[in-house]
Amino acid sequence: MGFLNRLLGIGVTVGATVAAVKVAEQVKENNPDGIKDVNGDGKVDAKDYFEEVKKAATEVYQDAAASFKEKAPEFSQKAKDATDDVKEVVINAAAVVKEKAPEYAEKAKDVVLGAKDAVLGAFDPKDSGSNI
Repeated sequence: MGFLNRLLGIGVTVGATVAAVKVAEQVKENNPDGIKDVNGDGKVDAKDYFEEVKKAATEVYQDAAASFKEKAPEFSQKAKDATDDVKEVVINAAAVVKEKAPEYAEKAKDVVLGAKDAVLGAFDPKDSGSNI
């Protein structure tokens, strides 16, 4: 599990870095001539930068959410197809186990069915509870 935790940590770090770059690019795109006095206090200060970053972050988030909604069914289907491929390999392996070591066949079957349910449940949109 340590390797997976580190891998997840790296993924989160990379994701945060990519998000920060996208927000910075959006700020530049929204303000090609530089940030102006956004809040109307007569000066360009940190508050103006925060407002522009907040606006850009919202736009980047909305774009990402729209892209996710568009592509989620495709990725979900790919995951289900991969699960079916794994299922076929495991069935073949189970046949070998059943033949060579019948006392382990039932244990292997229970483990595989539990894994299959977990994978399918992870990609089932009706169970996700997400608003995206």
